[in-house]
Amino acid sequence: MSLWSLALANVWSLRRRLVGLIVLVSAAVAVCLGAFAITGQAQSVTTNDVRESTANRSLTIDRPEEGSGNPLLTARSVKELGRLPRVESVQYRLQASFGLVTADGNGPLLYATTYRSALPPPVVKSVRKDLFPLREGEVVLPSRSQGFDLGAYLGEKVTATTTRFVREGEGTGVDEPVTVAGIYDATWQLDNPDAAYAADATVVKWAAARSGQPAKNYLDTVGYDQLTVVAQRESDVPELLRQVQDRHYTATTLRQVLHALPGILELIRVAGQALLAVLGVLAFVGTVTVTGALARQRAQEVGVLKAVGFRTRFVLGLLVAEMSLVAAVAAVLGVVLGVGLAGAGAAGLRTLPEVRPYVEQALPLPSVSVLVSLAAATVVVVAAGALAPARRAARMSPTQAMKDW
Repeated sequence: MSLWSLALANVWSLRRRLVGLIVLVSAAVAVCLGAFAITGQAQSVTTNDVRESTANRSLTIDRPEEGSGNPLLTARSVKELGRLPRVESVQYRLQASFGLVTADGNGPLLYATTYRSALPPPVVKSVRKDLFPLREGEVVLPSRSQGFDLGAYLGEKVTATTTRFVREGEGTGVDEPVTVAGIYDATWQLDNPDAAYAADATVVKWAAARSGQPAKNYLDTVGYDQLTVVAQRESDVPELLRQVQDRHYTATTLRQVLHALPGILELIRVAGQALLAVLGVLAFVGTVTVTGALARQRAQEVGVLKAVGFRTRFVLGLLVAEMSLVAAVAAVLGVVLGVGLAGAGAAGLRTLPEVRPYVEQALPLPSVSVLVSLAAATVVVVAAGALAPARRAARMSPTQAMKDW
């Protein structure tokens, strides 16, 4: 009988005694696999989203202060910047204040804002699936503003009161009906705590009326409040920033702010590897304990093997082979349990709106090479843990082994 067939027969006969070790090792493998499957996908998605997100590829240019000598952010500026190498798009922001008048006559002072696809507001309710671009006469309001709950006005017509220039220091109110097409989360305040989004033509019309400029000339004479220049790739941002600043625009970027995030993501990855190491140590200690206990319980069996002529090397190999087979069984069970754990964990995490974008797959499994490596590492750890107690047992003389050791 070969060593492996004898080891397999022994494992089957000792299966009740080995249940504890199998449970310990398979649980460790399942936890590792489930955790790494979810965190690995989340890290991959997050790293890609952070490094190549529109926000991280964006340069922000604010309207220059009066008398600074820097160029205005006009329609010509948009065309000029759009022709630069490595520019994906140039998006603009313009704001115009208006008073919101509801059915009961009350409402906050808001700022009509042009929509930028690079920095979209988090819409929580809307009248249709594809809300943007907005149609003429539509607005998207914050859920709350200045103590007013605006979420209830979705789909309703309200009145926007704007100001029309009369003479220096004097204006007159103009009422215009608008439809509330969407509501966004008011905690998102990147464009202003009281921003309300409207169609570009509507915002230009209101801004031009307030300044006393013809709407058709407003963008060429007064221009936008802010421009967002989006680079093609994250690596293009430094050079593009230099080119924009060389043209005397006051440009800043979020790239410096997000610079530390890749390091944080790497820290998460290292923490996951540390978890794997801890579980490996637990499996190792458990194997040493179980193998030592089995060797003591099987002392007479070892003595018989030595007495009938089996060499120390064969007995040592037999004991280690038995633990390796146990580890292989535990690894397979652990992978099966890990798949279930990863699927259940991903399903649970996708119910959380904040986490859902980072757990896209229903079954976020690692690659086949990772699965094979994890199973192989399990066998190696268990076999290594079995080596020391197995060596002690194999080196016993037949007389010593036959005693109650």
